[in-house]
Amino acid sequence: MRDPTAPGLSRSARWRAWLWGALAALTCPCHLPIVLLALTDTAAGALVSQYKGIAVVALLTLFALSLTRALRAFRSPR
Repeated sequence: MRDPTAPGLSRSARWRAWLWGALAALTCPCHLPIVLLALTDTAAGALVSQYKGIAVVALLTLFALSLTRALRAFRSPR
């Protein structure tokens, strides 16, 4: 894996890679209970609690997408 501070990556490519990585970390399946607890007593929490299955599938899909995009961004500069 390439070093994100290597001269081959531009500044915007590094930010893009780190943002995709942060999104992957937030939507990671091991963090889903924490995210669901953080959304308690909010409108988003009410929506998620009503449609848990759809929310879990959507977050897992977002996790897979953001993880692949982060890995691709760290490996090859644009």
